[in-house]
Amino acid sequence: MPDAAVTRSPAALKQDLASLGALTEVGFDASAADSARIRALAAELEALNPTPEPARAAALLRGRWRLLYSNLDLQRSTTLAQLSLGILPHQKVVVTELYNEIDPATGLYDNVIHFLGQDGSPGIQVMAGQYEAEDDQAINLVYTEALVIGPGAPIRLSADGVRAGHLRTEITYLDDGFRLARGAFGSLYILERLDPAPMRWSRDS
Repeated sequence: MPDAAVTRSPAALKQDLASLGALTEVGFDASAADSARIRALAAELEALNPTPEPARAAALLRGRWRLLYSNLDLQRSTTLAQLSLGILPHQKVVVTELYNEIDPATGLYDNVIHFLGQDGSPGIQVMAGQYEAEDDQAINLVYTEALVIGPGAPIRLSADGVRAGHLRTEITYLDDGFRLARGAFGSLYILERLDPAPMRWSRDS
């Protein structure tokens, strides 16, 4: 019989997490069993974290990250208001892709969501933020603006006074292409790095 105590490799765990992320449509269609399996795999991978001070590992954090899975109450059909903590209008959209942009040199930390409008036209919604390391393991994030980039004039609204305030996120696994993070209320995020350079949507719009 196989030894149940044998530790699986990080590569195998990451592959399983990526596969489950795709199967569950980034968490949009995750069942309770899927979510439990992902939590278990994430805990295994976190125990193998190769980076002792992930919140300060600038070269590893920097870049464009694609969200593979989140256990938040994600909705494919939603509104810009729901995606922006109530800052943007109540325009109905369908989410297609989710990304994260990080630049430690400037503190840039943006959440980027690609969507389709009601007429099928593509757009990009950005929660522009700034972050700093709270300690070796965690960062503090403050959103500064909410933006929409797409057909017509772009929308850019200040995030001053939003309910979220400062958001603490613990980076529980980090290597040169994969990241696990945990936030408030048991939230789990699994991301893969697509490029070591962020695209800086909000700063170039």
